Amino acid sequence: MPPRSVADHVADPQHAGPVDGAPLTGAAAGASRLVVRLGLWLDEAGRVARARYRASTCASLIAYAEAACTLAEAGEEPSCVDAKRLRGAVSGVHPVHHDRADLVALALSRALAHRERAAFPQAQGGNR
Repeated sequence: MPPRSVADHVADPQHAGPVDGAPLTGAAAGASRLVVRLGLWLDEAGRVARARYRASTCASLIAYAEAACTLAEAGEEPSCVDAKRLRGAVSGVHPVHHDRADLVALALSRALAHRERAAFPQAQGGNR
């Protein structure tokens, strides 16, 4: 998939929306009130069927969150969607804002941690 620009992501956000009720959620926050929250809904096979985000204050943060949701819904394994992958999926980001990809990747990894805990409850002290 060719990279989309920050302006394209912000002008046409397809995944912005509530994450309430998502079985997998993750959030991350940074300086200057940067906050992103991702929600993932899985199908019966464990693939991402729906991905939504809430992000604040920064067009680059919104663009990276939009890219993460797009990639996850397109079938890319979410655990492979790291900051480097996100930077490659969004063009036109000022170099000072590249750290926003790290925040989105962190929120995604936190959401996926819920999937790991659900898959292996014994490792978390359940089902003794």
